[in-house]
Amino acid sequence: MVKNLASGPGSNITSLKTLITAILGFGDRYNPFNSLITLSALKALYLLGLSAVNAVDDVQPINTNAKNDRNDAFDVLDKLTTRIGNAFKSIIANESAREHVRSLILLIQSGRVKPKKDQPPVTDPTAEPGTSRENVSHKSGYDKQLENFYKLIQYLASFPSYKPNESDLSVDGLSAFYSDLTAKQQLVTDTDLQLKRARAVRQNVLDHPETGVVFLGKASKNYISSVFGPRSPEYKQVAKITFRTYKN
Repeated sequence: MVKNLASGPGSNITSLKTLITAILGFGDRYNPFNSLITLSALKALYLLGLSAVNAVDDVQPINTNAKNDRNDAFDVLDKLTTRIGNAFKSIIANESAREHVRSLILLIQSGRVKPKKDQPPVTDPTAEPGTSRENVSHKSGYDKQLENFYKLIQYLASFPSYKPNESDLSVDGLSAFYSDLTAKQQLVTDTDLQLKRARAVRQNVLDHPETGVVFLGKASKNYISSVFGPRSPEYKQVAKITFRTYKN
């Protein structure tokens, strides 16, 4: 995979490589007392920084694709639950059971139960007493949608006569879809954690106040200025090499 080191945090690695190339041309005249900015130390720091930046770049597209796959799957869930409600009404005549299914579906689709006109608001039928939800204003999270979808499947399974001919609406079909949704959500959770860890490592390697690429790159430039002078040809080679901190 081609890495982008031209912008963002990766640009510090490009800057460090350019700095090292310049230092190679200085020969023995580049001889700092600070062991962290010796040529060998900077070379090792470059490899460490490159690895840290690449680790973020490697997991980022995996995380993005996982989120896109999950979002597409949950979009299907919204439409599927509407079909479930209609299938249930075509098979089960019990009005209270229909209302129970309807309330679960509304919780899955939006996390907000919209009361019918001239009727009291529908609350979560599975909630403990005193924890009813009325007109919740925010959309349910994916985990909450999965939780309510599981409750819906279990409720449908309690009706032996609920056996629609459409396989995707059957209890087995819905259970398989639930498992697929759960796997997609878990992949997002896992890659979110991987990305968070990789970014933390990158930030430490690049931005640590004493051993980071940004600090040591600037320290090396200061040393070059002290040895050759701020107006020297040697310093002019590195003067425009920039190291900066980026938000993680």
